[in-house]
Amino acid sequence: LDMGNSGTAMRLMAGVLAGQHFSTTLVGDTSLSQRPMGRIIEPLTRMGASIGSSPGGTPPLEIRPVNKLRGLDYSVPMASAQVKSAILLAGLYADGTTCVRESAITRDHTERMLAGFKYSGGLYEHPAMVEGGGRLSGCDVIVPGDLSSAAFFLVGATISEGSSVRLENIGVNRTRSGILDILITMGADIRVESKRMVCGEEVADLIVRHSPLNGISIDPELVSRSIDEFPVIAIAAACAKGNTTIRG
Repeated sequence: LDMGNSGTAMRLMAGVLAGQHFSTTLVGDTSLSQRPMGRIIEPLTRMGASIGSSPGGTPPLEIRPVNKLRGLDYSVPMASAQVKSAILLAGLYADGTTCVRESAITRDHTERMLAGFKYSGGLYEHPAMVEGGGRLSGCDVIVPGDLSSAAFFLVGATISEGSSVRLENIGVNRTRSGILDILITMGADIRVESKRMVCGEEVADLIVRHSPLNGISIDPELVSRSIDEFPVIAIAAACAKGNTTIRG
């Protein structure tokens, strides 16, 4: 299976495929083939998976068939939604309970997805846990607008005089909405309207107008909730008055 340039796809598919009774090889483009996958190989192997990789733990990943995975109580060394999701998805095919403990809040789209598909095994939060052996039920899915993509319009409108932009149906899941908290704290004029639940995800319309920004100190708690948005946060910081400091 060719994952292209998507590290997310490779890590999550590795979790799904780790407990199957057939062999799979996951490959990617030149860039993805240089990205380390040890952070998922290690816990999945502890669950009983058989995964081979290139030297250094990089793709391609050769996932070999196993009889059965076993549940795992795992503390993630560095908070990562992708690592958490890979372990939880593998836990669907494991005996017993799989638990993932994190030092910081990470995105919970996988947990919400499993709940939306009415996973019949146990599914718990804080920490994230699944009981293996359950079943999923099909349902219609509406995918909200991507907040990471919307972030460029939020910053662009904020730093451009006379600008006003309305972004509709944007996912504002609190585990990844740190960009909104950061920009508003910097002085951005952003209104969150018509907040609602769509297929288990929080969705809202965002209205942003030009406003001067001030530098701030960004705490570690916000870092984990805005990790993909830091390139555009850096643009906002460059246009702000004073210094912006990122910690964690």
